[in-house]
Amino acid sequence: MADTALAQLADISEPALQLNFALAPIWWLLAGVLLAALVYLLVRLYSRWRYFAAKRQAQQMLGQLWARPGAAISINQLIKRVLQHYQPAHPALSLPTQQWQTWLATQHSAPLPDLTSLLYRADNDSDATEQFYQFAKAWLAQYRANAPALADNTEAAHA
Repeated sequence: MADTALAQLADISEPALQLNFALAPIWWLLAGVLLAALVYLLVRLYSRWRYFAAKRQAQQMLGQLWARPGAAISINQLIKRVLQHYQPAHPALSLPTQQWQTWLATQHSAPLPDLTSLLYRADNDSDATEQFYQFAKAWLAQYRANAPALADNTEAAHA
């Protein structure tokens, strides 16, 4: 009897392997949206990286300039070139030296030496040049290509 029951058992048949895994359309839509968002983010990051290439180059040039003779003049020109690159019509670009210094002093809290004596003096003041280099380094580090325009002090002057 045991032999007959064992003989009557059939082999277990396994179901066929499903090779095509189909996602619901909502998942395909979600994957497409996520892929588009990732591409958009990468394009934005790349364009921002390229936009600030001039700032990175200026920071590299600053490191090379400060030890040279006449470094203060070169550093001043470098700051103006960066400002002109990102904001070509900025009113601070055409200011005389004293007002330029006042405007720069409002941009960052780092100490700024007297630019009139530093830029136009024949002898080289290394302490003032070092201080101006440190200021320019700090200014470039915090500059986000959106320096505020000059404060309008005409009302205060006439009051």
